[in-house]
Amino acid sequence: MLTGLLQGPMDRRQLFKFAAGAVPGAVLATSIGAPAMAARTSRAPWFDPTSADDNLETYIRMTRSADPTATSVGWYGGRVFSVIGDQEIVKPLFDVEGFGIGRTEKKDDGSYMTLWREVGYYKDLASGKIMETWRNPLIDETVEVYPINNDPVNNTLRPRFRLGFGATDDEHSETVDFILPWNFIGPNAMAAFDVNLAWKSPLDPKIWKRESPGEYVRVSEYQQWRVDLDELNDRSVPSLKPYGSWNRVAAWLPWMLMGQSPGHLFYRSHTLKLSGVEELPRDILEYTAKHYPKYLTVPTEWKEPNVSSFEMFAKDRKPKR
Repeated sequence: MLTGLLQGPMDRRQLFKFAAGAVPGAVLATSIGAPAMAARTSRAPWFDPTSADDNLETYIRMTRSADPTATSVGWYGGRVFSVIGDQEIVKPLFDVEGFGIGRTEKKDDGSYMTLWREVGYYKDLASGKIMETWRNPLIDETVEVYPINNDPVNNTLRPRFRLGFGATDDEHSETVDFILPWNFIGPNAMAAFDVNLAWKSPLDPKIWKRESPGEYVRVSEYQQWRVDLDELNDRSVPSLKPYGSWNRVAAWLPWMLMGQSPGHLFYRSHTLKLSGVEELPRDILEYTAKHYPKYLTVPTEWKEPNVSSFEMFAKDRKPKR
């Protein structure tokens, strides 16, 4: 989800590619893909897309705020689909909607400490209501839905950072520059961030026979943002107003009781930065206030390790027989 940059150990492939030119507006590489021509601008730019420091500061401004006293709220909402084999039609299963909340503080060494937590709910396709049970058509069984409630999702982000965030023993220590792929077209600045994760599942398939997708969990997340180029180049603006998306390829959710059945999930969603929790949709705000009220407030303390939905599920549920 759009919430923290490092959600777990990543694969060993380099995540960022970019052209070597030092002039903003030159040919830049798209995210793990072919180069794309960016439009030149006559503005006097502050932002250098080949600078790791500039990229990190801009990432903070896009996804959170460079003001350490500001509360950041990031909303997401979309749909989740089943993907089974190469021939079966991709089918919608349910919707997902939620938000992350936190604040960011810049340290003397140029890094940023981010305090963050995130919550989200699965919603019925027909009614749009938050579900507490769901009839899984893939196994023809009613299952108990488990919402996203990840706390903490904290990180220390640096211009040059180590892949992995210390939650599992199987992560590696590759270090990369914080460089995002950029496109500049007219007044638009567009960036993306692709993450491909794999870590040992906290749900042992020998114990969690119906819940675990296997020994390892593979998750890929693809985020995109569009911001105004003039606003990006104005460093006096601590929080940019991006329009974005979050896509995800992931294993079956534990509460779906799919076990190691062939296939996986695909998420597509919109993302939007809000000025506060009062701008959240009424159903999300009211459900959170009733069931998960801490997610309406900013974390005040650094905690570790970070958790994913799999760790939270293992903590709160017992294996089905």
